[in-house]
Amino acid sequence: MALNDARRVDDLLDLATARLRRHTDDGWVAVAPRVVASAVAALRPSRPVRGRHAAGTYTVAAAVLRTSVRARLDRDTRVRVRRLAFRTGPDDVLEQAVVEVSAAYLQPIAPLATDVRRTVADHLRDVLGAPDLPESVVTVDIVVTDVHRV
Repeated sequence: MALNDARRVDDLLDLATARLRRHTDDGWVAVAPRVVASAVAALRPSRPVRGRHAAGTYTVAAAVLRTSVRARLDRDTRVRVRRLAFRTGPDDVLEQAVVEVSAAYLQPIAPLATDVRRTVADHLRDVLGAPDLPESVVTVDIVVTDVHRV
């Protein structure tokens, strides 16, 4: 049974409702944000991002794309990914990737940003099947919001 199958969603909602009825008002206040966030994530699919290859076009869920980009960047100890966001245009074509990172303490930011930008752009081209995609079409913006120890 698929996760977005209506019967499975109804079963999950019934189970959640039954468990929430056991909570006191104070307990509900404590768990409400997590419950709402989980429900929204479970019921709202990820936006599609269009790719292409010799056989035609296809779509990749933005959540899958975020996971694969994060996995690629996790190999570099100089950077820790804090957030990834994608903006698509008409027909779900990727236009922008924003990568929020924490940089290693005393790491020069400009070379790090260049490496992160190149890694992300190369990976997006590989996954979306457009090795000749010009960088002016898909921009990769890097935002450094924190530092960490290596």
